[in-house]
Amino acid sequence: MKIVYFLILLLFSIGLKAQNISEINSGLKLPDSLSYDTEIRIYQGGGITNYSSMLRMFQDNSKKWNSEFFEHFNAVEPQIIKKEIKPKSDSDFVFQNFLRSYALDLPTMSKIGWKLEKRNDIEIDEGIDKRGKSYKEYYTSSSHFYAVDGESFYIEIRAYNKTNSFSYANPDYYLEKYPEVDELQFMCEILDIVRSEFNIWKKE
Repeated sequence: MKIVYFLILLLFSIGLKAQNISEINSGLKLPDSLSYDTEIRIYQGGGITNYSSMLRMFQDNSKKWNSEFFEHFNAVEPQIIKKEIKPKSDSDFVFQNFLRSYALDLPTMSKIGWKLEKRNDIEIDEGIDKRGKSYKEYYTSSSHFYAVDGESFYIEIRAYNKTNSFSYANPDYYLEKYPEVDELQFMCEILDIVRSEFNIWKKE
């Protein structure tokens, strides 16, 4: 049995890379590692623009909650806009909702590539080879939807002495195509929390 995959590698290469994150952090004057025991950073970027943004929510050493929104314009003269923002609900409630959506456990998108495919029927290839000998082989294949452009998100979170980081390209698009994939469901839940609580990254 021969297995044929039509996996588009571009699906997982689009978006925010570790190097991009370091550059953004440098521009924002933030360390690459999370600074507090309870903290989440959600980076948004991708596409063909020179714009990226980041939501940072953390509980400082005095147990006070802080929320910051950074906008980063990577031009000849990089421009950074920082805003102190507040969620509509209590900050601890919001952070717990992130945890409820498995932010501490979600894998990165490349780890679930096998779920983001449509299985095709098994194909049969049969005939006579050059030596006059008959042959029959079976093939499996899969089809993939992919977005050439769009938003990418990279998330880092720390809580309860545990850290996690993961990235997803165009999660809303892929959830429409694969609504049964729970990792996409939870990733989009996280984004919906951000959209409803902080009024940013609204769907067009």
